[in-house]
Amino acid sequence: MSLLLLVRRHLRTAAGATAALVAVTVLAAGTLSAVPRAVAAVHADQLAHVTAQSSPLAADLIATTPAFPGYGEGYETYGGVHREETGDDDAGPVPPAPDLDGYLAALQDVAADQPAPLSAVLGAPDLLVAADRTVVERVDGNDVAQPGVVPQAGPSAPEHVEVVDGRWPQVTRVPSDTAQLLPGSDGVVEFEPDPMEVAVSTAVAAELDWTLGSVHATGEPLLPPLRVVGLWEPRDGDADYWSHVPRTTTPEIVFDPNIGKIVTAGAFADPATLGAWVDAPSTRIWYPVDTTDVSAQGAPALLSQLRGLTARTTTVVEGDAAVLEPASGLLDVLETTLGQRAGVDAIVTVLAVGPLGALVAVLVLAAGLVVDRRRPTLALLRARGASMTGVRAVVALEGAVVGLPAAAVGLAVGLLVVPGEVTVGQLAATAACGVAPALVLAAVTPAAGLRAARADLGTVPARRRRARLGVEVAVVAAAAGTSWLAVDRGVVASGAGAGTTGVDPLLAVAPLLVGVAVALLTLRLVPPVVRAAERVAARRPGIVPFLGAARVRRDPAGGPLPAVALVLAVGVAMSSLVLSGTVRQAITEEAWSEVGGDLRVAGPVVDAETVPALEAVAQVDAAASLADAGRYPLGRVGSGTPVTVWTTDTDALGRVQRDVPGAPSGLDRLSTPDDGRLPVVAAGNAASGPTEGQVLSGPGGARVEIVVVDRVDALPGLPPSSGALLVDTALAAELAGITPGTARLALLGLADGTDRAGRDRVEAEIAALLPTAVVDDPRAGEQALLAAPATGGLAAAFTVAVVLSVLLCVATVALMLVLGTPARSRVLAVLRTLGLPRRAERGLVAWEVGPWAGAALLAGGVVGLAVPALVVAVVDLTPLTGGDGAPALVVDPWGPAALATGLLVAVVAGTSLVRITGRGRGTDAWRTATD
Repeated sequence: MSLLLLVRRHLRTAAGATAALVAVTVLAAGTLSAVPRAVAAVHADQLAHVTAQSSPLAADLIATTPAFPGYGEGYETYGGVHREETGDDDAGPVPPAPDLDGYLAALQDVAADQPAPLSAVLGAPDLLVAADRTVVERVDGNDVAQPGVVPQAGPSAPEHVEVVDGRWPQVTRVPSDTAQLLPGSDGVVEFEPDPMEVAVSTAVAAELDWTLGSVHATGEPLLPPLRVVGLWEPRDGDADYWSHVPRTTTPEIVFDPNIGKIVTAGAFADPATLGAWVDAPSTRIWYPVDTTDVSAQGAPALLSQLRGLTARTTTVVEGDAAVLEPASGLLDVLETTLGQRAGVDAIVTVLAVGPLGALVAVLVLAAGLVVDRRRPTLALLRARGASMTGVRAVVALEGAVVGLPAAAVGLAVGLLVVPGEVTVGQLAATAACGVAPALVLAAVTPAAGLRAARADLGTVPARRRRARLGVEVAVVAAAAGTSWLAVDRGVVASGAGAGTTGVDPLLAVAPLLVGVAVALLTLRLVPPVVRAAERVAARRPGIVPFLGAARVRRDPAGGPLPAVALVLAVGVAMSSLVLSGTVRQAITEEAWSEVGGDLRVAGPVVDAETVPALEAVAQVDAAASLADAGRYPLGRVGSGTPVTVWTTDTDALGRVQRDVPGAPSGLDRLSTPDDGRLPVVAAGNAASGPTEGQVLSGPGGARVEIVVVDRVDALPGLPPSSGALLVDTALAAELAGITPGTARLALLGLADGTDRAGRDRVEAEIAALLPTAVVDDPRAGEQALLAAPATGGLAAAFTVAVVLSVLLCVATVALMLVLGTPARSRVLAVLRTLGLPRRAERGLVAWEVGPWAGAALLAGGVVGLAVPALVVAVVDLTPLTGGDGAPALVVDPWGPAALATGLLVAVVAGTSLVRITGRGRGTDAWRTATD
């Protein structure tokens, strides 16, 4: 009971020290519980986002089978005609209806038999049976030169349409044998089949000039005419269903210069009639995919299960010829998403280990402050016969009393900030945070004695010096070793390793060891620098610089831990700023590299006559069309590797790409021959050859030596190619005889200062000028990448890491100043008696933290460059940035400047507060000045 009373008295006295311990515990528990949930939520949201952004054709599980489902066994067929013996050859049998509903139910059972989470991802199955395209008779007066129809049937088709005129198709008679369809010896056909009833959309009917009740002969001798019995409109033209049923709501139109207008349209028929007539059916089966409820932990299992399902053939209904051999673009989506997850996890790991190390250091400092405030009471206990075990039990119990509730509060705060499922790992981390204050308090309680002693008196034993040196060498060696192992292993490809999850141990340990190693080196380097400053200050008037430097070297406030905490915190903040700028710049460069200019126009034809019209659009400064001139051998004379040659007006292209990130340099040199050689920009494999000496073989045996003015991975704005050359149109024709093909791309440069509204006006004018052209805007692509949950989650992680690091810096500075209060009070008491002015006190206090803060900024800058370089070297960031290679590090000077300013403000504020609260303690300080 006396032990509990002592703990209660401790908690009521010197509450500030206990509050610091509580604050650190709450922060640690809240962070360790919230971060895993936040990362898991980002992963789940990213998967749902990517799937939602993908078209149904790219995400759904799709199978195609060359059979008509629902017939099972027992039906005789000739060609594709299913028949039943009825004995009524004159009237012709009514074909049996396929059991499509039963087949769909069996498909549903196949999905239900899959393991979770795959079974929950697969939606209600559907199918569509289609015949080959058949040419139909042209309607007189219609402008369609070659009308074609794809007869098709689906069990759910009536649910997706609204019949506006007529009715839905019904079953019609079919012959008993195909011989009845052919003329006999007398030239008479034995059986005249009824026309196949079809329903078409109003858009198809308008394009083909079909009307309700019209009959249209087909070009197939064994296919009856088509009778339009229904006109319909889609209930929802944007429904995913129509992605699997193309050319049906609106027809497909192609213009052929030799034939004219070619139209292909889907027409719904009765399944039984279609099954009787179709000779070579093609059935499309699909499961809609919804990954909204897939958790971060379930994504790898989903990928594995999906691979298993798509790798085998499944018999849906025993005896039915239609089997399930599915494929899905969701495999690529999952691999890309898991690759993004690997990048996010790696960066979050790097951003987490530094603050955790700093938190441990701050926790030790806070525990030291608590022990320092309890020192008189603990010394009294020791003097009255208590053992050191008992003394440590007292402080450990106090740590448990405040630590466990603080950890629970931290968990609650973390749940409030980031709601979600609490895992066993999160509970374990919270419990560790709750127990940590007790363990640290017991550990920092000195075994040698509890009386306060000056750190600058006495000498450090040689054994301790050797132990410290051994620890420092071991840490530096470990940092170098883990970093070397990580870099030597290289980048783990996201696509191949996307199925693996978890934290990379090397990437978790290496950055922390690098930060600690730099901090230890800083501890070694600061004293000699301060000693030099001390010697300089000794020869100058004024005691504050000399005394401040001497106290930094002899009796640093808080010992070495504050320096370690400051270096780790500043290093994480710097790393966050560098990685944030690097990822953002890589996304920007990829978006601009994809488009190649302020705008890209992709049209059927963007020829020389179109370019002046584009340049005449308001806000357009320059326009350059690009043409694919074909593939020509590049290499030695008589041999070479074919490369794609792109021709353009290079002077105009130079104006367009003047400020485009990643644009090739030397475009101004492409229009002038170099001693008879053709200057080129080489991309892809073409960029791997020598700068000079290669020969480009043009048409008709023309050969010209090229000179490479720049090498790029890909030509901005142009389709990807294994190897490509960019050349000037006029010069390529003059030197190599290469004439440009039809230009289908144009890159535009806009006037400086063109805002979003101006871009919209330009795009609208281009749409009016080229109605069928597609206009791409790099800023839209950039915003699409930045809007992804993975990118947004990283941005939030960078912000949280910077904020947390700043808080740790402020906490470290505050603890340093508080821990240095006893020694500072003794010194100030003596100096005030000797006449030290009040205004000089601030300088003396600033010396306690100023050198360490400055050293932490420099050392943190080193860590802030080394750690991002390590991340870029070993983590595949391309799924996040959309690029093809590792991005270059980007250092924005404004971020480090703001961080340095913030740390300086914290030092100045802390110095001012300490100066104010330090007055009026001279008597107490004189009493202990000679201790």
